[in-house]
Amino acid sequence: MNYNSFFSFSESPFLEVLDQRFLFLSKQFELFLVQLTKFVSQCQGIAVLSGEEGVGKTLLVQTLLQRLPSSFQTLIISHPEAEPLAITVKIAQALGVTFRQSNLVNLTHLAEALQSAAQQEKIFFLVLDDAHALTDQHLEEIYVLSQMEDQGRQLLPILLVGRKGLVQKLAGQTNQRLQKLIRHQFGLTGLTFQETPQYIDHRLQQVGSSFKACFAEGCSGQLFSRTGGIPRRINQVCDQALNRAWQENRSRVTRDLIGEASTTDYKPLVPPPKYSSLTKFGSLAAAVLLSGLIGYVIYNNYYSLPLETSPPVASRAAPPAETLPGPRPEPSPVAPEAVTQVQPEVQPKDQTEAGTVARQEIPPPEPQVSQEPTPSPVSPPAEASMAPPQETPAVEAETTRPATHRVAPEDGGLLKIVADYYPDEQEIGYGAVILANPEIKNEDIIYPGQKLMLPKIENHTMITLNNHQHYCLYKLFYNSTQVEQTTAKLKEHDIHYLVRETWLPDAGHIYRIFLGGYEDKAKLEEAMVMAEKG
Repeated sequence: MNYNSFFSFSESPFLEVLDQRFLFLSKQFELFLVQLTKFVSQCQGIAVLSGEEGVGKTLLVQTLLQRLPSSFQTLIISHPEAEPLAITVKIAQALGVTFRQSNLVNLTHLAEALQSAAQQEKIFFLVLDDAHALTDQHLEEIYVLSQMEDQGRQLLPILLVGRKGLVQKLAGQTNQRLQKLIRHQFGLTGLTFQETPQYIDHRLQQVGSSFKACFAEGCSGQLFSRTGGIPRRINQVCDQALNRAWQENRSRVTRDLIGEASTTDYKPLVPPPKYSSLTKFGSLAAAVLLSGLIGYVIYNNYYSLPLETSPPVASRAAPPAETLPGPRPEPSPVAPEAVTQVQPEVQPKDQTEAGTVARQEIPPPEPQVSQEPTPSPVSPPAEASMAPPQETPAVEAETTRPATHRVAPEDGGLLKIVADYYPDEQEIGYGAVILANPEIKNEDIIYPGQKLMLPKIENHTMITLNNHQHYCLYKLFYNSTQVEQTTAKLKEHDIHYLVRETWLPDAGHIYRIFLGGYEDKAKLEEAMVMAEKG
């Protein structure tokens, strides 16, 4: 007997198998699936799908291939040989093109074969799996292959699939030519706090049960904390918990059977603090473990943001405002047994002269950044207390002023705070918190006792700060070249904007461009329309 018989499951619900019955269409998964299908069908060039191990990249690609028209023939290559033109040779073999390798550099024969196949309604689609392991030589080869076109249409659409390091590799100086040809970047992340129990329930329903039948109340938050919403980790934790319940003859999994996060659940994303006061707050091992837990959850939320989102409306620019100095975090004393994470104090950048923004260094070329507005003096808003995940905390009576939150050791990271205050607007909410708290430079780090401003969000788009100035999140990029190109266009139209630069381990620099700094909402809407047209 095993737990399948004990719980009356028709089969094991959490095995690591690519079975479409267990496919759970999260909001992000479904969006990426639609966009990738469009990308391939229209032969739009090169796309990148990245995400950490176990997040569901392989399942997404498998689902994509099943949804493509029958005219598409997929070539999947993983870990190609190190020899020159190894990828090109494999493609030529699949097309039945036989000629010496030295002739492949021309690509004429290969392009003719692809054209001939297209005339017979057979379109080839190249998927390079484990692309984070490709060498610069391989990536240069991909650049050459992407040049094959017929009347402006790419003959071989290419999808690069790999872990988080792939994005950094492509942004490197060596691969700048290839980076400019990438039409889409999809950063697949873990499930949200709300989606995690929904995912478990979906899998259990396929075997004749449900989440409520197998898990006691109060397990959702612990499952999310242990797994970060990563499907593979969810499967492993649920499998272990159900096995313990069977061995102890319990009808449902309770919190004690799920257990707490361990060193095998998370890899620390931030190094432990190096100053001596660490010993006052607990052991080094505990600090490293919990900092990794907080960092990982925050990282997931970041990647759930759309890579390039354009707001639906706007037009004329507002006059530039003065520089907005960022507040400095002041950690409050916390009892040793309550400490979740201890980090060295982040020093804010010095304020610059009028006409610039205080921000971290950007690799050259450095994008132009507009001025930030100076907040008008207002009385500090009342602090909001954290509420359970099922409830939305009350904000202040004056709706034009943002709420504030004092970080507590039990908060579990920035993602959890955003999920509590913006349950229906988590994506824009995360960007709004980054905008309102310029002291956040490393998104993995928040402090017990740190006060966070939580801006008001209207119509799922407009962000209002405590100085009554309105913004919207316009674009998000990973390299400064794209920022420079985008802000140059905004300057041409005299559109007021602001750049927030942050950083994440394994992801590097992150640049968010916000339109705004207007006290008149109509001016922001005009600027949004103009930016969309431009």
